[in-house]
Amino acid sequence: MHENAIERKQNAKVAKHEARKRVAYGGGNVADWGSVDAGIIQRAIATVAKAGGALRFGYTRDGGAYALGVLGDGDPYTEYLRPGDDVEQYLTVLTEQWE
Repeated sequence: MHENAIERKQNAKVAKHEARKRVAYGGGNVADWGSVDAGIIQRAIATVAKAGGALRFGYTRDGGAYALGVLGDGDPYTEYLRPGDDVEQYLTVLTEQWE
């Protein structure tokens, strides 16, 4: 009986965490670099690399947001973009800043 109580508590914790993720990231939208215009990504990589920098493309741990690491512009930093954000516009502006 004690094991069932522990299991219920763990299941409730997982359900609460999943509900928080859905609220935080707008109803289950998932970040997907594959859906971003490849030409815009390629231009950003080429421009930043030519200027001596680098970009790191990834996701947050839960996959709910894009994680874009920028190196070569002072201290390295990571920008987090939600799936509802205009990722292509962000990359375009970033590219223009490095030109």
